[in-house]
Amino acid sequence: MQKEAKKNNCIFKHYFIMFFGVILIPMLICCVFYAYMFWVIGSDDIATRKKDLIHSATRFDTVVSEVNYLGDCLVCNEAVNRFQNLTDAMLYPNTYKINELQAALPDLYLVNQSIYDYYIFFNNSEVVINNKIAYSYKQFYNLYLGPKSIGSFEEWRAQLSENGTLYGFLPIEEYDIRTAGRTEKLLSYSRPLSFVPQNPKGYVYIYLKEDAIASIMPLLESSSVQTIQDMSGKIIYCRDEIEDGVNEAELGDILSQESFAKELIQKTVRLRGDRYTFISFVSEESGLRYSYFIPQIVIYQRLFFCIAIFMIFALIGIFADFALSYHISMKNATPINDILAKMSIDDTSFDKHHDIFTSLKDSVDELIDNNTDLSNAISLQKPYLKTAFVNRILLSGVRNDKDIYRMADYLGWPIDNRVYCVLLFRFHMEPGGAGLDVSQRLISTFLASISELIERSAPGSLYTDLGEGQLALIMNEDADRSDDLICRSGELVQKIRQEMAPVLADKMIVYGGSIEHDFGRISDSYRNASYLCLSEQDKAQEHILWYDEKSYHTIGYPTDEMQVKLTHFVTSGDEKGLHDYLEGIIRKYYVETDLPVYLQHILIYDLQTILFRLLGIIKLEDEEYAGYYSQLEQNYDQPVLNQIAITLNLYTDLCHHINDQKTMANTDMIAGGVVSFIDTHYSNPDLSLTMLADEFGISQPYLSLLFKKEHGINISAYIENIRIEKAKDFLKTTELNVGKIGEMSGYSSTNSFCRAFKRVIGMSPSEYRQVELKV
Repeated sequence: MQKEAKKNNCIFKHYFIMFFGVILIPMLICCVFYAYMFWVIGSDDIATRKKDLIHSATRFDTVVSEVNYLGDCLVCNEAVNRFQNLTDAMLYPNTYKINELQAALPDLYLVNQSIYDYYIFFNNSEVVINNKIAYSYKQFYNLYLGPKSIGSFEEWRAQLSENGTLYGFLPIEEYDIRTAGRTEKLLSYSRPLSFVPQNPKGYVYIYLKEDAIASIMPLLESSSVQTIQDMSGKIIYCRDEIEDGVNEAELGDILSQESFAKELIQKTVRLRGDRYTFISFVSEESGLRYSYFIPQIVIYQRLFFCIAIFMIFALIGIFADFALSYHISMKNATPINDILAKMSIDDTSFDKHHDIFTSLKDSVDELIDNNTDLSNAISLQKPYLKTAFVNRILLSGVRNDKDIYRMADYLGWPIDNRVYCVLLFRFHMEPGGAGLDVSQRLISTFLASISELIERSAPGSLYTDLGEGQLALIMNEDADRSDDLICRSGELVQKIRQEMAPVLADKMIVYGGSIEHDFGRISDSYRNASYLCLSEQDKAQEHILWYDEKSYHTIGYPTDEMQVKLTHFVTSGDEKGLHDYLEGIIRKYYVETDLPVYLQHILIYDLQTILFRLLGIIKLEDEEYAGYYSQLEQNYDQPVLNQIAITLNLYTDLCHHINDQKTMANTDMIAGGVVSFIDTHYSNPDLSLTMLADEFGISQPYLSLLFKKEHGINISAYIENIRIEKAKDFLKTTELNVGKIGEMSGYSSTNSFCRAFKRVIGMSPSEYRQVELKV
């Protein structure tokens, strides 16, 4: 007994080790995969912050260029140049010249909303002027604005003279806004009006609010620091989220160790005794260096959380693996032990002259008798295997002959020297003939009935439920009797109709696919039957509708260019071009071509979809939008001819409306048309401000001012953004080479595309594709 118990334990142990290992190995593979994913998460967190810093630098460079532009405008302003030579400007009769100067100065809302204000200091007359105020130097300091760190007018006057001769940004400083009774941190930009070493005539000061700069820079994280340095290495902006503040000397030492190389820097540094990831980027456009110090514990916070969750689930998985392996081993080892015990008992009754083969046969029979549950379970799986086999050969074709032969042999379905075709049974319901619940019950009854009749009339046949009231049956006949396949199919369908309930038989349509002599082409027969189902009239017939290869051909349909052309004609107000193009579509696809009804509906839906998208591009009044949408909604249930007429009228009205808006110089419409034109012609290398001005018939300066006022960005920058976004989509969704993607995105050469892509995204196209593939 002890020997038998030891034997049973050994069997249990082998089963347990096997099941535990089988479950544990996939878990280990998942662990390796998740370890790789953790590495990707850490790299992605750093890459995201790099991208945010580069994006913020680009935005701040735009502000810098706007500040430089404003400074240039003020210095070159003719009224400013006349006024700087004037003395006693605050005394009559010179006071009217102040009004003339203020009228000639620009408004800030036309330049950049990030700029707090600007002031022009005239030394000859000691007057401070912008488009809203005019003060003497002393009045300006005492009543309007002054640095909080300066305690007297004389100190302020000396600092004004010293800083005013510089050209560029000064470190951020706290100012008293005396008119509002509050303080504000401002970043100042200074430049001389016309500098003579012995006698400067005046200065221009432009101020930026710290909050405006903070909104441009990346969102400041816990205990992190952000800085901006000018080309001399001087820190002009510093902001931190450290509780007791940052040590400026320590920060300056770290920054001074880095050169102003035009490359992205990432390294680990120690700040205040903690480990920080230091990211620095020098802008090619402005020469400023943008730096970001982020605590490593903040960067890897998401990684640490993922690792903790993973460890919890790993422990739960190991425990579940142990319990499940124990349970399965007990269930499987017990019947085997019982069989072995019984076999050992029978073995004692064998005579020594008993034939050994008889003993083996008895043992096998005993094993089969004790595994009837397993045999029944396998038999119950046979219908599911049959359905999977049919779906595979209908939808996927034949890829592995060995698997197909093995499965066909198991199902008892011959495939050697045979001929095949697919019959597609469809239950047709008239639109609106019954409610949804009634239709579903009828379809379910039809499918159950036809499945039962096929099993009764043609046992062993392969068929599958395709859904939507359709069932596919594969007809299989000996190749020597291939001529009888159509007749046999007709007899089978006739028998099914006779035995089916009349209410179901009257609504049954049967489509026959092409006759195929190759088992691998059964899927072609199914596709041909499906094509018949889509193209033929939904009319029940007594006989089978067979596919005739000579009678069917490829159906013509408008290309994707239709949307581009319609968008161009409408947004440009080309009423004649729109009329001719729509007339050509109607004549070609509705008059001259016998287009199936379902494709006629699809085409008219496409035209309405394009019109709907155009309404999203073009700016209209709410009442006008409501009118167009109401007509589209009413058009939905109309006959095809009525839908065509209404849709064409809507296109004509919209194009005419745009012409009216052009006549009224509607700037919003022109800007929207420009955006639409750019979105559809971004791949043209010649696309530029000149081309757009010629296309829309307006001057280049006016178009540039109009576009920037409407969208807040230069036309050239918008074109580049669109091209880069399209290039990113191509890199993520296609396997085209970089040169081809650059050409498709509108760049004349691969080098220019790569430079532009790296300038905007911060990495080369190849590096971007690799990062996206990893994600």
